[in-house]
Amino acid sequence: MNTTLNKIASILAFILGGLSILAGGMAARGWDPGYFVLNWLPVYNFIMGLLTVFIPAILIWRNSRYAMSVAIATFSIHAIVTLLLLSAFRGTPAAESLLAMTFRLVVWLIILALMFFQSRKK
Repeated sequence: MNTTLNKIASILAFILGGLSILAGGMAARGWDPGYFVLNWLPVYNFIMGLLTVFIPAILIWRNSRYAMSVAIATFSIHAIVTLLLLSAFRGTPAAESLLAMTFRLVVWLIILALMFFQSRKK
């Protein structure tokens, strides 16, 4: 069975998770990006990056029956945090933080679309 779209989706998830680990880890260790960062946001990025690399990316690669559910859950968590940043912390997070969250959401929508189209090819 050809699972090319799932492999691409898994690689995207792995790269996104790796970038989140890198950015979250650097900011948590005191790296100053040049703009205000909420204290909990780098920790969130780091933890979600680790979870993404070790759970959704692997499940998608293996074409697990739980892959779609985990991918939807990951997208949903990012969406909730983005909405939280836009509402409860209005004016506090830097535009770069909001852009990063929007980027994550867009990439996860692409991942979900690839997985959806892969499931329809079977």
